[in-house]
Amino acid sequence: MKKFDASLPRKMFWSKDVGGKEICPECHGRLERERHTYMLFTQEGRDFDSFVVGNDSGYFCARCPVVVLDYEAFAESAMVGKPTSGSFEFTVPGIVDLDAIPEDKKNIPLGEDDNPIPLMKFTNLFDNGDTRRRRSRDRRRKKRRKQRR
Repeated sequence: MKKFDASLPRKMFWSKDVGGKEICPECHGRLERERHTYMLFTQEGRDFDSFVVGNDSGYFCARCPVVVLDYEAFAESAMVGKPTSGSFEFTVPGIVDLDAIPEDKKNIPLGEDDNPIPLMKFTNLFDNGDTRRRRSRDRRRKKRRKQRR
């Protein structure tokens, strides 16, 4: 059983925007890492894609409804979904609440007409601090080269 319930509405922040993954940007409480499933949207030019990704790159506050997502980990996931070169944007609109899937629907693929994705959208999705991020493959290559040295 998960400590942090996916059905609770939460504010989302990117780790690179709040200085890390240790302290909550709202209440300054300690963040805890936990594996969850997220919806990920990507856009490259006029092409839009969405997919579900499960990872332990979310850091949850035990004192308030906040999650800080590891920007680099989600950028990696978004790049896997975008095999072409160039830049693209990605966003994570919310957490997929797998516990909300009825028992008789668990064998039906998520997103089918008979089994919609139970998405708990982040409450600050369209606030001033837009959660979309542009990622350039060239920047990623440069970073890898630096790490090899």
